[in-house]
Amino acid sequence: MRYQSSWLSRFTACMALGAGSTLMLGAPTVSAADFGGDCCADLEERVAELEATTARKGNRKVSLQIYGQVTSGVMFWDFENSGGVTEDNVYVVDPQTSGTRFGFKGKAKITPDYSAGYHLEFQYQSADATQVTTNSDESVADNILEFRQAHWFIQSQTYGKIRVGLADTANSGIAEINLSKANIADGMSSSQAGTAILGDAFGDGDPATAGNDGVSLGSNFEFNRLNVVRYDSPVFGGFIMSAAYGEDDIWDVALRYAGEIGTFKIAGGIAYGENSDGSSVFGQVNDPRQEVVNGTLSIMETTTGLYATGSAGQRTSDGFTDDESFWFVNSGIEQKFIPFGKTTIFGMVGEYQDRDNDSAYYYGAGLVQQIDSAAMELFISYRHYDLEDGGVGGLGGDLNEADFDVVVSGARIKF
Repeated sequence: MRYQSSWLSRFTACMALGAGSTLMLGAPTVSAADFGGDCCADLEERVAELEATTARKGNRKVSLQIYGQVTSGVMFWDFENSGGVTEDNVYVVDPQTSGTRFGFKGKAKITPDYSAGYHLEFQYQSADATQVTTNSDESVADNILEFRQAHWFIQSQTYGKIRVGLADTANSGIAEINLSKANIADGMSSSQAGTAILGDAFGDGDPATAGNDGVSLGSNFEFNRLNVVRYDSPVFGGFIMSAAYGEDDIWDVALRYAGEIGTFKIAGGIAYGENSDGSSVFGQVNDPRQEVVNGTLSIMETTTGLYATGSAGQRTSDGFTDDESFWFVNSGIEQKFIPFGKTTIFGMVGEYQDRDNDSAYYYGAGLVQQIDSAAMELFISYRHYDLEDGGVGGLGGDLNEADFDVVVSGARIKF
């Protein structure tokens, strides 16, 4: 009797679940479903499958993938110049290196060779680490939801990919290629924490007006994301060629490579671009036309995890005698020292010189700890800057030197 009662209970449960699934699917009968020997297990699997389909698809033809990440941290900074002006503070910030964002992307097959798709990505940062100032622990720019990607594309395995809309230009990311995880810990040539405060040091030298004047450091001369038409070739021997054109007028070309030689991984790229759209150069109307050349080379030995990355670039602006330039080196080791995931330990050094011959030399170190089970990275980084006045504009000769120290620690979790 106990066995019969158990069988009856199970049969009743299966019938109830089957009826519920039929109502959910809107099917007139349940005869189309083959539940096999274990109806309950199959029903649970089918329901889970339907839930996954509902979450990932906008319609039956074009797929929908939802993704994103949350990144935040704490930033300590200390500023001191030769004029005796000092200030320090601690802020909760959104690291610009890989900020909080979410997105949607998907595609559909047209033929076995061709597919079409789309990409939408948004970012919101109320305390961008590159824009906070001594006056405010929030971003200088308005706190609005920012579009990072908004384009459609057509892709062919034979002929390459074309995208139209708000998208990465050809040189976007060209100076930030790194085979390690160091970039998340401010270990890159751009998006450096505290650059709005640094920028003021190249203005009147008074942190009370930080972020409101001067030339902003931390640029690696990429055009980043603009309204463009971009083409990417298929992969040939590890190489991909890209070209983009848009705005009024901006164009660039780039060549990237990724491959392995023995136990060494190699990745890198070089790009050239021209920008005659004045409002997109430095954010002001009638800004000068510019030419940029930049690139990166990153090498990692896979058995030891030792790696080295170097990037450099130059920007020439019409009407200015001096060019802007930067160089940056990041090197360290990435190994799984503990069970949670790989650990990246690195040092970095670099220099930036602006069009007024002001310069910033900097060095630092950082650590990234991956937590694989939570798709998470913990990070901490430190940078020290030595700022020098070139005597042309900027500090105007009233301020000769300044020091800036910044520490950023936090985490990124992906979904």
